[in-house]
This record gives sequence, structure tokens and C-alpha cells, in this order.
Amino acid sequence: MRLRSFAIFACGLPLLAATHEIYPNHHSRVFSAHQEPVLRIHSGDTVITKTWDSGGQDDKGVRHIHQPYIYPETGNPLMGPFYIEEADYGDGLEVHLDKLRLNRNWGYTSYRLSPNILASAEGLYKNFYKMDAVRPQRSDLIPWDLDLARGMANPRLLEGSGMKFDLPVKPMLGCIGVATPGDEVLTSGPAESHGGNMDYNDVAEGATLYFPVYHKGAYFYVGDGHALQGDGEGLGTGIETSLDVQFTVRVHKGKHLSMPRLENAEYIISIASQPEFHSSMDFGVRAANSDMLRWLTEDYKLTQPEAHMLMGTVVRHKIVTYYGTMATLIPKRFLPKK
Repeated sequence: MRLRSFAIFACGLPLLAATHEIYPNHHSRVFSAHQEPVLRIHSGDTVITKTWDSGGQDDKGVRHIHQPYIYPETGNPLMGPFYIEEADYGDGLEVHLDKLRLNRNWGYTSYRLSPNILASAEGLYKNFYKMDAVRPQRSDLIPWDLDLARGMANPRLLEGSGMKFDLPVKPMLGCIGVATPGDEVLTSGPAESHGGNMDYNDVAEGATLYFPVYHKGAYFYVGDGHALQGDGEGLGTGIETSLDVQFTVRVHKGKHLSMPRLENAEYIISIASQPEFHSSMDFGVRAANSDMLRWLTEDYKLTQPEAHMLMGTVVRHKIVTYYGTMATLIPKRFLPKK
């Protein structure tokens, strides 16, 4: 594990913030407060690191996991935990994603949509591309070429197709969050109130996320980089790849949250984070709506009637993952200044 930390100095006195570079040679497969922190940092600090893809390959193509998706190596590999000294139970953790950048020229996806998101599986083509194209003994994965200079993605050798996809990339983190409540330990497969495997394509560069803190230190994790992913994650993957990551953390004392939130240039977003295929989309929408009402009245000081009228006229919703996480969005241009 390589680690470099430095503080910024002014007039001989250290400022409150420091920047840390850390590249762990091991990973976590769980969101847990029982893992040894890879780094202890303070509120206001910035971390520079890298993530591996969902199969455990890094930016050089080195495989750190030999049997991904097979127990005990199942789950997306996570970098962390990062222990934030000032964080404690009942606080809110703010994480600004300063940079999310592609660092290699290839990724991969599955070869077709999941039958679970279609009205009928009848007529689906076989989930078969080429054996060993991406992973040994796997035929259902197709490689994608990532043009780092142009910021474009194309599936490789898509036989029988004359279409050039040329899709603009939007790097995102599939996994992000803190340790789960109490003594519960969850793998990096599901998503819940701590964040987790949310697979939300707005978790991109420039976004600010907010998480409830359930343990002293928060135990923050990141992982599962995607070059691009549609709403709902219909393929069951994004374009899986490794990423260069830079984030800055801040602790909000006593800022109790019930679910993750996200803010970007256009929206404030309540994220009803739930396990995919085991949750009700209806429940997710209602939970995210309730959190948004609380956000509007507590932080933006809207009255209850004002918040209800605003949501009833300008609210938007997003399917984050099919049969799982749902999001409620309010355009920031309609909000009063805090």
C-alpha cells in the first residue's frame, strides 16, 4: 500500500485541511465498522486514490481477485474504509467528488438486458458473446473500448452490427457509502440507508453526497467504477472499469439523515437506497418523497404548504436500479437561497 500525505501551509501555520494519496493493494468486500481503516483523516481533508473494476482488475490490468463473483470473493471490491476522526453516530457525512477519471482504455458489460426488467423473456437472444473474452470461463461479458482522448465508449467486435456507438462517457461510482448500522455487516452487493451498491449514474464528478453516520469514524468506502451506465442498470452492469478518484469529506455535527442525498449543479436529490430485485419501487418513491419534504422544510426553510406545492409541480423521479433504489429530484433553479 502506497501512502503520501501533505498539508498546505500559510505563514508557517498548517491549514485545517490536508491531502492524502493512498493506493491500497488490498480491498474490502463489505461495508463494515469492523474493518481496519486504510487511512485516518479529518473533516476537510482530501483523498486521492484509485478503484479496481468489479472483477478486481486495476488500471494496469492486474487481477487482484482470482475468482470474482464466486464466494468468498463475491461482491464489488471496495477501497477503504477511510476513518474520519470527527465523525460520530448521528452526524452527517458530506463527500464531494472532486475528480472521477478513466485511467485505462477498456471496460466490459454483460451481453444483454436482464429478463427481470422485461414483460417477457420470450424471444431473447442467448446471453452468449465469446468464452473467455473478458473473464475465464465466462461467455456473457463483452469488452468495450474506451477512447480516453475523445471520451467515447464502443463495444468491441459486435458481430453483425454496422452501428458505431460512440457513446460519451460519464464516469461514476457504483459503490459509495459508510459502515452499516449497529453490528450489521453487508457485502458490497446490496444498497441500503448507508449507501452501498447504489449504482446511481449521478454519482459522478462534481456531485456532493450526504450520508448518515452510524459509527464513530463513519468508515467510508468507494468502489465499482463505471465509464457509463443507463438509468436502472438494465444490463446488470455499467461499463465496468477502474477509475482515478479524488474526494473531499466534511462532517456536519448532529445532522441526522435517514438516507443518502446528492446535490449537483442542477438538482437536490433524495435517494431511497434499497437492495435491487428485493424491494418495492413504490416504497422507494414514497420514502424519497418524504425525505425531500424534510430537506425542503429543514434546510431551505419552506413551510409545509410551500414544500408540498413545489413538489407537486416540479418534482422529478429517477429509477436508479430496477426493482430497487429510487430517487426524488427537485431542480435547484426553483429553490430559495439557503
